[in-house]
Amino acid sequence: MPDPIKLRATVRGDDGEVRVLLPHPMESGQRREAGGQLVSAHFITSVVLSLNGRPVIEGALGTAVSANPLFAFQLGGVKAGDRLAVTWVDNKGQRGSAETVFSAA
Repeated sequence: MPDPIKLRATVRGDDGEVRVLLPHPMESGQRREAGGQLVSAHFITSVVLSLNGRPVIEGALGTAVSANPLFAFQLGGVKAGDRLAVTWVDNKGQRGSAETVFSAA
């Protein structure tokens, strides 16, 4: 089982800051093992950030993103107690998700 997503959401005034760490190997399929065999491609293809059940950020990723990507976002019009969710899907059909609520900074 992969490590859990680390998700932090804080509010300052009407602005929210979100930090998301997605534990994932993000293999491009171009790296070789010590024996010379290619490591198969395994990378996140899409990420969705939802606020109170409504998608607010959708992104497509590819092989150029490093392992365990860390993303930071600023969102306007949020308040403490608003619900934040993140989901991802990779090229092998694996999925991950996490939820949290915004807290005052």
